[in-house]
Amino acid sequence: MNLIDKLIGKIGKIVFVFTLIVLSLSFYSVYTLQESYSKKETLHSLDNALFLTRNLLEEEEQHALSLSLLLAQDKTFLETFYNNKRKKAFELIEQKIESLKKLQGYSFEVQVHDKNLHTYLRSWDYSVKNRPLASFRKGLVLVKEQRKPLVSIEVGERLNIKAISPILKNGSFVGSIEVIENFEHLRKTLSTHGYALFILLDKKYLNIATSLKNNPLLFNHYLLVNKNYDQHSFESLKKSNLQNLQSSGYFAQNKYAFAYFSIKNLENKNLGYFVIVFENSTPLMLTTHNELTTKEVNSSGVVIQ
Repeated sequence: MNLIDKLIGKIGKIVFVFTLIVLSLSFYSVYTLQESYSKKETLHSLDNALFLTRNLLEEEEQHALSLSLLLAQDKTFLETFYNNKRKKAFELIEQKIESLKKLQGYSFEVQVHDKNLHTYLRSWDYSVKNRPLASFRKGLVLVKEQRKPLVSIEVGERLNIKAISPILKNGSFVGSIEVIENFEHLRKTLSTHGYALFILLDKKYLNIATSLKNNPLLFNHYLLVNKNYDQHSFESLKKSNLQNLQSSGYFAQNKYAFAYFSIKNLENKNLGYFVIVFENSTPLMLTTHNELTTKEVNSSGVVIQ
């Protein structure tokens, strides 16, 4: 082999290696760009999930508050309450609930309290009465003190939305009426947008929320479950590390992406978390429990990269 042939051979090897490097870099660049684009799309979806959930939750709270005010000003109900006609008041509340359910499609319950913040009647259990509530129901105490309606997420025997309006007689506080809504309507609405919803309650409140004692326990939080929850995303949630959740953020597990924000009570104490999840077409490695204070955060609490 002469010198020219050797030179051609070396040049060919150099061209081959160079081409291989260029192709590898090109493939890597395409993969990196695609992964970056997919991650941004996922973050955008998480952002939308948080924004949508918070807005829907506010609508649910305002709806409950409107119903509470409506019932607290109902003349027929007030007449039965003022005259201590408890059975008649119970039947009337039942009728109002059924009528509003048919009209608006919302499922809710009603509890009425006397001036001492004891249970006067419950729409779901007529036998319960004279049960003291002030020791663990801050909302009731505030309504009595301020004589103004309020709505919040509170822990009772369950975790739900509680809208309370005062019942006044000649300007004096004589009791209050409370509309209680669960999160089923919120879950169904999110489902139409492709999101599943899970709600977690810190186990330290189990002494109050006694109805949850047989619910699944995930890393010191009890799960509020319903018969329609998504089993696949729930299994993914069970495998996630939930020990270091921030006030708001995201994490991923396999092909599922999760957004979350904390549930605060009237004293600004953390009760638990709303967790919104959707399935990614391509599994992504999102930063687990992202540190929200270290990067740009938008109004919904999601980190933007």
